[in-house]
Amino acid sequence: MSAIPASVPHLDRAHLLERLASIVPFRFLSNGQLKDLVAASAQRRYIEGEALITQGDSAAREVFVLLAGSVESVDVSRNPAFRMNVVDAVSYFGEGPALFGLPRSFEVRALEASTVLAIPDDTFLALLSASRPFAQALGTKLRAGLGLFDAFDRFEAEVHRGEALGHIEIRRLVEVYKTLEPALHPLVADEARIDWSALAYAVRRLPENVTRCFVFLLTDNLPSVYASPELLFPFVPTEARHRFVYEMMPGKDMVLVRSGVSDIMDFLTCLSVFAVESRKIRYRLNHPDLILALTRLDKAEGDESAKAILSPFSGEEVAELEGLWPGKAVEKVREIVFHRQAWSVDVRKQINNFNGTLNELWSGQVGHAAADLMGMSPADFPDDIEVHIVSSNTHSVSNCLNPFFIERAPDILAWAGREGLRMPGWTDPMDEVYSLARPWLAAFPGMQTEVRAAEARNGIIRLPERVTTGIQVQLIRCEGVCDRGIDPGIAIGACAESSFIVNIDYAFGEQAEEIMRSLLLLFGKNVRTINIIGKAGGLQGSRGDILAPTAFIGQAADAFQPLEPEDRGAIARLGAALPGRAVHEGPMLTVGGTLLQNRAMLQFYRRVWACIGLEMEGIWYLHSILEARELGVLRRGARSRFLYYVSDLPLSADERLSARMSPLEGIPPLYATTRETLRGIFAGQLR
Repeated sequence: MSAIPASVPHLDRAHLLERLASIVPFRFLSNGQLKDLVAASAQRRYIEGEALITQGDSAAREVFVLLAGSVESVDVSRNPAFRMNVVDAVSYFGEGPALFGLPRSFEVRALEASTVLAIPDDTFLALLSASRPFAQALGTKLRAGLGLFDAFDRFEAEVHRGEALGHIEIRRLVEVYKTLEPALHPLVADEARIDWSALAYAVRRLPENVTRCFVFLLTDNLPSVYASPELLFPFVPTEARHRFVYEMMPGKDMVLVRSGVSDIMDFLTCLSVFAVESRKIRYRLNHPDLILALTRLDKAEGDESAKAILSPFSGEEVAELEGLWPGKAVEKVREIVFHRQAWSVDVRKQINNFNGTLNELWSGQVGHAAADLMGMSPADFPDDIEVHIVSSNTHSVSNCLNPFFIERAPDILAWAGREGLRMPGWTDPMDEVYSLARPWLAAFPGMQTEVRAAEARNGIIRLPERVTTGIQVQLIRCEGVCDRGIDPGIAIGACAESSFIVNIDYAFGEQAEEIMRSLLLLFGKNVRTINIIGKAGGLQGSRGDILAPTAFIGQAADAFQPLEPEDRGAIARLGAALPGRAVHEGPMLTVGGTLLQNRAMLQFYRRVWACIGLEMEGIWYLHSILEARELGVLRRGARSRFLYYVSDLPLSADERLSARMSPLEGIPPLYATTRETLRGIFAGQLR
């Protein structure tokens, strides 16, 4: 640093504290916090033209408060260098690297003799945890000033534009998608490397014929002429997303999307991932000889000439292709090459249609089933009929309440032992039984009939899936399952005869609001508890940890909604049930889609809002619950609770979202939260 002229001011401690106290967000700190901040920081002076920050520096993460003078930010990667902005005195800058771990975006130079306070990154981050007013004031300025969410706003605007026009231009949308730099698609901009994890995630959630389909018709309601699509068109499976997709003709699929925009967003983001990564695959085979070989390809995968077509891929990459499409890798690569990502997506949303929506038809089906169960319409239920709503994956609740698994546990474990499937490490012995029941039932498919028969005998009724909301339903008579050899971790006594559980499968994003509203309109005055059991991405902790939210934050507008505090006894029981796992409490972020977030966004919510995790439905469920309370639809005193387990870590650099959780990772937290939820329901049923 050059000699500093006397004209560059050096502030004494009193003036420095006074200056800091005039700057947002520092003005919201206590006097003691300001003094500690000054003590931990360094006052520096710069002459005109001197650089405070070097562009591209990834080591220095200090935050600067400009006490006197002015500075400019310059993009020196351009020729000539381009001034981006000018910062005047009594402002702060340079917080991005501290918050998001990113290298410096621009060079910062003094425009005149200037004085700054350099705050160490750890001191700055500690203030975010110590002072909520400081954190919230910073968050408000960042959201407006840094443009963190501009790329997401552009993507959503593009989708809404296409939705209004009835047609989505995929090539245009993909270019906007690339600017998102999704946390779960880290190689989106790397043309040389295929992001196998992101590709596998997309492939498992798109129609199986995506490489052969050119037109997708997305509709939220079946046209009346196609009221029975299963009788008209072949069904197209999707492995990891419960979709109703029908092949109307070769190259054209009709996709039934759930209400709201979340399902459309999910489909389009997955299609964008597939477009980006399949283009990389296509470019690997961009040679006349390979193209000619593909045109002559015999679909017999065992032929060595067919295998030679994959020569541009490494052995590991060929294994990835085979993992994606077992026995069909070469055939799928051929389709990708000649398809060239030439999709047309039409959107048909319901307008001027006085027929019932899918959700209305679904709630009608639930209402009729409840009427059959109780002998009267839900509108006529007396006050002593108690209804408990549970949103979960439907198998964990029914497994815990079906005595079949207790009775058959010795057979399941003995078979698994002979097959070499047992593994050590289970804390609750029934968790191992539930884990092994799936392969056991696959080996003995006839036993599935006995499982269903045992459910029916013990008051568990599965509604046939006649309506394509993608949400399966079970009605469970509490009286039917009490004292019937259910999971020993759920201690119950005699139950009220007039109580039942409405157990629904996971909703999807915005659809949750309408689904919960439908259930509360049906049963609101009889609802005693509303229980949401879900899985979420963790912003702290490890896979398999438990998240107990204290509030939800809607990412679209930072809408903050506090929750009822979780029972301390429940937190203790969950911790005891899962030794080696942690139970985290704090706000949860509700996002618009699994791929609609990047590392900067997630760090923003982790640092500023202290979010412990992210999911897609929480705030939508909560909207309906709060609405029903305010309107008097939901009885006074009805309780709601939300519990999640961590299924992935989007901020982890080596995390693969497409990788399934191991049984020991996923089964214990799923069943611990299920048992705790059922314990809470049945605790109120004891006579």
